[in-house]
Amino acid sequence: MLIALDTSTSWASVALFDGRQVLAELTWRSHRRSGDELFPMLERVLSLGDSSLSQVDRIAVATGPGSFTGIRVGIAAARGLARAANADVAGVSTLDVLAFPHAPTKLRVCPLLPAGRGDWYAAFYQERHRVWARRSPFMVGALADICRHVGTHTLFVGEFDAGTEQELRDLLGPRALFPPASLRLRRAGYLAELGWMAIETRRVPRIDELEPIYVKQPSVGGSFEQPFAPPPDAAEALGVVRGE
Repeated sequence: MLIALDTSTSWASVALFDGRQVLAELTWRSHRRSGDELFPMLERVLSLGDSSLSQVDRIAVATGPGSFTGIRVGIAAARGLARAANADVAGVSTLDVLAFPHAPTKLRVCPLLPAGRGDWYAAFYQERHRVWARRSPFMVGALADICRHVGTHTLFVGEFDAGTEQELRDLLGPRALFPPASLRLRRAGYLAELGWMAIETRRVPRIDELEPIYVKQPSVGGSFEQPFAPPPDAAEALGVVRGE
C-alpha cells in the first residue's frame, strides 16, 4: 500500500494507492497551512480507504519546485512515516505530477507553478518516438521568457488564474491551449502512480538522500527544442510508452 503526500504549494493533496487503483484521495486549498492539516487529512484518507498506517509500505512525496515551506513539510512527513513503517520512499517533481495526466493528448505540455515576483516554474513535456517524457530542464522565469521557447501548440496546466491565461493567449495566440479547470488540478493520485512506478523499478534514493527541487533564478535561457536530453530513466519515470 502506498501513501502519496503533496504539500508543494497552496494546494495540497494526499492519496492511498494499492498499485492498481486509488482507494481514497483528498485535495484541498491549504493556503500554506499544510503543516497543521496534513496528518488529520492523512488519517481521514486512511479511514476512507478502510486501511491503517501499518499496511503502508511505500510512500511518494512531491519534491517541488514550489513553496519552500510546503515542500519541506511534505518531505519531513515522508521521512518520518518511512522510518516508522520501514517503507520505501520516492520523491517526484511537482511539475511531473502536473504534466502526467495529459500524456494521452500527445500534445506538448507545459505545467506552470507560481514562483513569486511575477515568475513561474515550468518545464516542457512531449512525445518522441512513442515515448512521452520531460524534454527540458526545470526552469523559472517570466511568462514572456518561458513563451520564447514555445514553437508549437502547447497545453498549459497548473496553478494560474484567468489573467495569466489571457496573458499566455496574448503572447502565443492559437499556440496556447488550455484544458478545463478541473483537469488542471494537481492530484496525489497522479503522484501515487508515478511514485509506485519509481519504487517498482528501484529508482529511489535512501530516505536521508531525499531532497527538495529548488530552481535557482534566473534559469530560462537557450533553446529547449532540440539539445536537452532527459535522464535515461525520465521516460520510465513518467511511465508513458506508446504501444504499436
